Formats: sequence, structure tokens, C-alpha cells
Amino acid sequence: MHRDLNEQNGDQVGPIKLTQMSDATERLEPLAVPMGRFKSILRRQLWIVLLTLFFGIGGTAAVVMRMPRQFTAEASILVEPQRTQVSDLQAITPDSGDPGGLMRTQIDILRSPELLHGVVLALHLTDKSEFVPTGGGLIFRVRALLQKYGLMRPTATPYSPTQQELEDISSDVLASKIGFANEIRSSVLRVTVTTQDRALSALIANEIARHFLDFKRQEKFAAMQRARDWFQEQIGTLAVRLREENMAVERYRLKYGLDEEAPNDDAASAAHTPTINRQQLDTISRQLVDISRERAREEAELSQAQAVMRGEVPAGSLPEVLTSPVIGQLIAQISVVAGREAQLAATQGAGNPELVAVQSQLRKLQLRKDQEMNNVVKSLGSVVMAAREQERALRQQMEQLRSSVSGENSAQVGLQALQTQARATRSIYESFLTRATQLANVAGIQEPDASLVSAARVPLGPSSPQSGRLLGVSAMLSLVVGVALACVVERLRKGFSLPEQLEATLGLPLVAMLPKISPKTLGKPVKGKAAVAFEASLSKLRGQLTALGDGRPTIVMVTSALPKDGKSVFASSLARNAATAGWRVLLIDCDLGCPSVARQFRLEQAPGLREILSGDTLGAAASAMHEPAPRLNVITAGRRDGDPQEMLASRSMAALLTAVRGRYDLVVLDTPPVLPVADALVLAMQADATLMVVRWEKTPRTAVRDALRLLHASRARMMGAVMTSVDRRTAAISDGRLSFAFSHYDGYHPSRAARS
Repeated sequence: MHRDLNEQNGDQVGPIKLTQMSDATERLEPLAVPMGRFKSILRRQLWIVLLTLFFGIGGTAAVVMRMPRQFTAEASILVEPQRTQVSDLQAITPDSGDPGGLMRTQIDILRSPELLHGVVLALHLTDKSEFVPTGGGLIFRVRALLQKYGLMRPTATPYSPTQQELEDISSDVLASKIGFANEIRSSVLRVTVTTQDRALSALIANEIARHFLDFKRQEKFAAMQRARDWFQEQIGTLAVRLREENMAVERYRLKYGLDEEAPNDDAASAAHTPTINRQQLDTISRQLVDISRERAREEAELSQAQAVMRGEVPAGSLPEVLTSPVIGQLIAQISVVAGREAQLAATQGAGNPELVAVQSQLRKLQLRKDQEMNNVVKSLGSVVMAAREQERALRQQMEQLRSSVSGENSAQVGLQALQTQARATRSIYESFLTRATQLANVAGIQEPDASLVSAARVPLGPSSPQSGRLLGVSAMLSLVVGVALACVVERLRKGFSLPEQLEATLGLPLVAMLPKISPKTLGKPVKGKAAVAFEASLSKLRGQLTALGDGRPTIVMVTSALPKDGKSVFASSLARNAATAGWRVLLIDCDLGCPSVARQFRLEQAPGLREILSGDTLGAAASAMHEPAPRLNVITAGRRDGDPQEMLASRSMAALLTAVRGRYDLVVLDTPPVLPVADALVLAMQADATLMVVRWEKTPRTAVRDALRLLHASRARMMGAVMTSVDRRTAAISDGRLSFAFSHYDGYHPSRAARS
């Protein structure tokens, strides 16, 4: 029986496993914030959140009320450069293709000390207290305070700044009060000024815009003047250069005997008149092409005629060169005679005289035809030879002319280079003259690169402080801080708040959770929700013991890690509950150092466990027993002196437990705490099961772990843990098992049902 209980509840959690589970709570709450029970924490620590909100919003409201009101005025400026094309190369004013860079440049101009200094002088800002701080700031105030109370030697006569220094200070203050905004891909720049005077804000914004526009106008005029001077200088230089280049062209033409340039200077008629050599070369080139073409044709005809003469081409497909009238007639006669020969050969014999005469005539006709064709071939050969000679002569003449033209071309190339350079210089010169004339015409009507789109108006209301936004942000931050403080406070609790925490840390099942009740209600009829829940928890624990059947423990040791954890109240209540249910129960007060069982049952001081263990026999046990309730016997601690640890470890104690094991259904041992003394450890092996009592949110986790480690080292058979003094109101707003344990369900609490 004991072995089964040990396997179920005790020995499976040894000292090594307990060490591994020491950080179980950290694994359940990895972020050092109990996220799993966040809702319950907020409900329990709602006062912290509300208090943080109150002070956060209240403090922000107080600060906002003391903050000076600021007014913002805004002027809009269109920054769009009006470019004047001063040259094709745009050599005067560089054009930046980056709108963002252009806007940053304009902002730098608006922030320039020179422009701000002009605004300060125009509006006499040195007379405004807002722009000339007095008192020197925080350091000056601290120094004055120390001098006032004699903690610091007074300085000499205060330094009085000059007018220039006052203007510089005002310029710096003004720079801190202006702002700029520009939308992406927009050329409109918004200038904002924030001061404590609404009219002054609009006045400063408009004055800054005016100074900026004046600066841009002056800059444009200066650029035009610089461009005009530059043009005059360049035009003079180009005039001298053009004259020198024209003279170089004339000298070169005279040197090589070249013709003058065509009067029309456009690209289509810029070519020179061809020379005689070039004209002759062109004529011979055309003749050579014609002769070469004719020679090729005649060679082809000669080749065809020669092929016929060699018999490579049939006589019936003579080329055109051999189709003369004579050859045609001969071919026709040959065809007639050949037909007559064939007829005679078919009808007459081979020696027929008429056939022989026809054959002789046929041979004469063929011989004459061959002679005619040979004459044609010889004539074609003569023509081809003549064409070749003429082509060779033309080629020789063309090579001579080409050599002459090549020299002329070299000279012409040099001349064209000089003329091209002169024309380029003339083109630039004329372009500069045109641009200079245009620049002179538009110099008086130039517009600045910026214009005022919208002048600043007097603001209707303050721009800061934005009370609603500040209070909203303050509320959000205060809420976050309050929630964080609530989680920190919850995290700093040393004890166990939830059953899941206890089981994960100790590795023991939580067998009972007892609500906090008044000690005066113990032993009296059940009244109130807390008492009903208390009895219900004890009944559930008794039900768990009953469910073990034959393996149910008889001797149950009740202990705790530290004093005042409620173990004696639990032991007495468990014994009383079991006796009320009909069990035979014996409760032994083994806490000999601080006994409390007698007080629980209102028993008088009488002989008890000390007297029993001091004797040699168990005869005094019957006289030391009390029966405060039916079927419930109690052995108090007694009054005799002695070492409690030695008494509990004595053979008499073992004999007592052996004797009562068979007489009672349940023997409850109320033992001392584990950490202060070792009395409970000496009884651990003699008990069938051990219950560890832990006070809700009070008993430190480290203390419970250390006590459990000592019990395991003493081979105690751990049945589970009991959580005492649980706040029912906290349990009601918690999640999980803690809230379910103390919820009332109609019909399932006999004590309440009996009263109703």
C-alpha cells in the first residue's frame, strides 16, 4: 500500500529533478511578466494603474497649464528658378536637376545669419524680451541663488552686452523659432514662425519672406550683370580669333592654288567646284566601267562560240553570235540533204550512186558551215583583244590622274579643316552676339527665382501647447507605466499565487486549496461562504484519499517549510472533517516546540505525547487521549521536558505509530516546520504520506523548495501540497483553477444545502 502511494506521489520527484524544476515559474513567465494571468493581475492591481493614471494625467495637466502659449504663422514661397539662356553651353548659371537639393539650398539661405540679422534690424526685435533673454538661463539663476545665500562670492558689475551682441543673440533666438516644410515634388516652401505674440509671428514670417525675395532679386540682377560682362569679354576674344582664322584660310588656299569657297555656306553647297584632274578622273572612270562591261560581254560570246566549235554545245542550240543568215541557210540545206540521205539509205543499197552523190553534197555543206563559224569566232577574238587593250590604256591613265587628285585632296582636307574651324568660331561669335543682344533687352524685366504665394496671417489660436494631444499621450504612457508597475509588483511576490505555479515549481500535485477563514469559526457549525468553501476543500481531499482504495495512506504527516503557514489549522480541520464523515481519526500533535492542537480544540493542559514517549510502555497513551468530537481522538504535545527530536526518533514513537495504525482509519501527525528544526524529517519514513502546507502568496518559493529537498533526502513519501489562507476575493477575479476552486455550484455543497 505504501509503495503504491510512493510511486504515485512521492519518489518520482527527487532532489535532482527538483533542482531542474527550480526555474519552472520562469519558464511559465518567460518575459519576467506573468502574461498567462495578465487579466487577473490588472484586476488585482487596479489601484496601481488608476493611481499612475491619476498622477500622470494630473501632472501633465499642471505642466500644460503653466506652459506659455505659442502662436504659429505661416508664409508660402514659390521657389521656381526663371532661367535666362545666356549661352548654348549654359556657362553662367549651373542648373541643378535635384529639386530636393534646391529646396535645401533655399532653406539654408533663409537660415543664414545675414538674412536673420536684417529681419532683426527691420522689426527691432532687440526690444522684444522674448528675443533678448534676461537672467542668463539656468546657470545664471543657480549662481544668483548661491550668491543670495552667501554660498558663492558675488561677481563684479554684471556685463552689459553691446548692441551688436544683442542683435546676434536675437538672430540666434529667431533661428530657433522658425521652421520650414516642403512637400515632395513641390516647389512651394512654407516658412513658419512661432512666438508668444500672434501678431508678431505673422509680422516676422512676412518680413523673412520679403528679405528672401529681395535677396533673390538682387542675386538675379548681379548674375545678369556678371553675364553681360562675361559676354563682352568673350565677344572681343572671339572677334580676334575669327580674324586670325580667316587669314590662315586665305594663306593656305594661295599656297596650294585651291579655289575659293562657295558663297552659300549651308551644308548642301559647302563642297568646292571639282578640279580638271578630278573631272577627267570621273570621265575616265565612267568610260572604264562601260568598256569593262562590253569586254566582259564579248568574252562571254567568244566563250560560247568556242564551245560550239569544240562540239560541247549541240548544233541545234547555237548561240546568238553564230546565227548569221549564211550559217542559217547552210544549216537548213544540211537538214534537207541529211533527210534525203536517210531516205535513200532506207530504200536503196549502200552502193547506190544517187546515195553517194547525196553524201558528198552533205560533206561539202558541213565543211562550208564550219568555215563560216570559224570566221565568226576569229572576228570575236579580235574584238575581245581590242577591248582589253583599250581597258588597259584607260586604267593606266586613271592611275596617273588618281595620283594627281590624291595630292589635291590632301591639300583640300587641310583647307576644309581650317574652314571648319573658322566657321565654328564664326557661329559661336554670332551666337554670343545674339545672346548679348537678348540679355541687354531682358535685363530690365528680369523676375526673381522666387515669389510670395501666400502672406502670413495672424493666427486665430495657439499652436502649442496642444493640450489634448499631450494629455492623450500622457494617458497612454501612464497606462503603460501603470500596467508595468502592476506586473512588477506582482512579479516581486515571493510566494505562490496560482496552483499552476506551485505544481510547476515543486513537481507536486496540489491536493487542496483552503480559503482564509477566522480561527474563531473552527469547530463551529459552518456559516458563511468562506467556511463552506473551506469544508468543501477538505471534503475533496478526503475524497482523494478514499479514491486510493487499498492504497490509501493511514498515517499522514502534515508539515510546512516555515512557521505560521497554517499546518496546525489544516491538520486539525482535516481530522475533524474525516471524523464528521464517519472515519476513526487520531490527531497527534508532534510539534513539541510550539504545540497548538490543544488550543485548536480548546483542551486543557494535560499529559500528552511527551509523557507517552518518556515512559517505557504505551500504557499512558490511553490516559493522554482526548475525544473532543465523536470518532476523533487527539493526543496533545504534553508538558514534560526533553529533546523533541530524540523523542520523535525514539523507538517509543515508532511503537506508538505501529500500535495506532490498525485501530484508526486516519492518523494525522502535526509536525514542526522543516527548515527551523529537523523533527519532521525523523518522522518522514514512518508516515505513509506527507502533505506540504504552503501559505498562499506568503511562503517564499525558495523556502518551500529547500524544505521539499530535505524531505526527499529523508525519503519522505510525498502525497502533495496544500495551499492555505487563499483570499476568496482574489480567487474570484483570477483565471484558471484558483477561480474554479471557490466558485459555488448549487446542490454540491451539503452544508449550505442543509441550511437552505
